[in-house]
Amino acid sequence: MAEDIPFDIQIEVIKLLPLKSLIQFRSVSKPWKSLIESSDFITDYTDRCRHQPHHLLIRYQNNNLSSDDVYVSIADNDSFPQNKYSPYVPLSVNRLRNSRVLGTSRGVFCLLGSYRKLDGSREAVFWNPSIRKSVAVVVPGDIAFSYATGFGVCPATSEPKLVKINKRVTWQVEVFSLTWQVWRISPCNPPDKLVEFKPCSQSHVDRFIYWLGVTSDAGIIIISFDLLSEEFGEIRLPDALAFQDLLMLDLSNLSDSLVVLRRCIMTPKYEVWKMENGVSKSFMRLYTINEPNELLHIPSFPLEFRRNGELMMGVDADDDGEDARLVVYQPLSGDINGLGFKGRSYSLHVSSYTESLLLLDQ
Repeated sequence: MAEDIPFDIQIEVIKLLPLKSLIQFRSVSKPWKSLIESSDFITDYTDRCRHQPHHLLIRYQNNNLSSDDVYVSIADNDSFPQNKYSPYVPLSVNRLRNSRVLGTSRGVFCLLGSYRKLDGSREAVFWNPSIRKSVAVVVPGDIAFSYATGFGVCPATSEPKLVKINKRVTWQVEVFSLTWQVWRISPCNPPDKLVEFKPCSQSHVDRFIYWLGVTSDAGIIIISFDLLSEEFGEIRLPDALAFQDLLMLDLSNLSDSLVVLRRCIMTPKYEVWKMENGVSKSFMRLYTINEPNELLHIPSFPLEFRRNGELMMGVDADDDGEDARLVVYQPLSGDINGLGFKGRSYSLHVSSYTESLLLLDQ
């Protein structure tokens, strides 16, 4: 019956199918398979998926003898946290040791870790859990001693990119593009007055990767990297943030906007500052998260915002600080709710994502 319908109409119908159906329908016919796996279709479908329901990928290590990471995906909607499942984890992810989730963009995660390589190089894995695809990339050189690393997918080209920034005498920036499958030195570098980056401070919004950094004259600033032009920029912070202890600040993504979380030293609370007006890069304090009484004397750390603004946090679960439990803090009511996840504090990670077809053609 499908043969009686013009193929251009079939294309419009296929575009409306859910992701799981698309994966299955590649076996219907060669034209359908060729269409669904084409780069143009993947880019178009992924762009429209940005407005689909969000999910939260949780990673942690059990506090038993096993060192394997556990992954759980939870639908970020009104059913939260009941609608959850364990995604298929490929070998390329499981074999990583001492790994961390560098970032997520357009449904693709980037993990960075070691894999017993004699030359001291590391390995990064691009992983799309929605379609069970992954691509491993060797990261040459002393990535463990890099000043900063970053990951993002350029929205204009749907091209995943990995950025590595080092400094010996001057800054050196290397970029890996999954399209070209090669590392290359970028002609653009961070500002010379930049002294250091905050480790693991990256956040990704739209076409930019952001890091926190310290300069020789302006205190703390935000360094941006444009995934399309591959140029660096700097964003000045208000004095209330620029002249704080760097360890008290974190970057995050709240409803596709860049936010800075400031942990107050004297009082147990977080301030949430949102970047306003894409041109002026001004910041506005949205609200203050006052930690509930049960957390006043227990170390905690922010992990990820839900789409409704609730903050997911790790809270130390024992006296030695090695284990942590995952909680959700509701800023309006001040309520705190545990999610039943407990693991090594260094392994606890939460990322928000939407499903996409990226990596299907790899």
